Amino acid sequence: MSGAEALLAEEDRGRVRILRLNRPEKRNALNRPLIEALMAALERAAAEEGVAALVLAASGLGFCAGADLGEMKALRDDSGAQAARRALTPALLAAPSRIGKPVVAAVHGAALGAGAALALACDMAVLAETATFGFPEARHGMLPALMAPVLLRHLPPRRVFDLLATGRDIPPGEALSLGLVDRVVPAERVLDEASALAEAAALLAPPALLRLKELLSDGKADIA
Repeated sequence: MSGAEALLAEEDRGRVRILRLNRPEKRNALNRPLIEALMAALERAAAEEGVAALVLAASGLGFCAGADLGEMKALRDDSGAQAARRALTPALLAAPSRIGKPVVAAVHGAALGAGAALALACDMAVLAETATFGFPEARHGMLPALMAPVLLRHLPPRRVFDLLATGRDIPPGEALSLGLVDRVVPAERVLDEASALAEAAALLAPPALLRLKELLSDGKADIA
């Protein structure tokens, strides 16, 4: 197993491909190698006929602590490298919507900042009832610029302002009532629930499902 592959564990449960973030010692923080490994794995799964749906999960105590700030700090003296790294985050957040197969997030533990955005970028999300979910960038004096577009696909601007400007945690029950996630279940059931939800949503052929995602993204009501 190469270093890049070690950052992302893959497992098939029947027709469902589980992609598991695998940097538990770093709380699965997103660095360039992990982002690139995940994007490549999504592309591979999209092209495999035997894979009908995908679940994005994580190893260790939490889903994803957000961007790897240590990596960003190491790049602070190289503006070109820093800009290239920053561009990877929106590319990753756009990736699930460009796949003609359902992608469901299975979120346990902490999902913060870019980690919470990654869960929201999936087609559906299952959240553990003990999870910590939110966008804490403002509490650290950071502008959550990359988080706003993802949240605006789900919520009106005033709600997004509340969540981003205060940086407060979003309790699982509130995340469900706001429509940010689709299920809240006990932590031990998150992966099973996400896998079942992913397979249940895999009825359409990939081209049709991709078209459905495009229609929903564009806010269109017709299929002309």
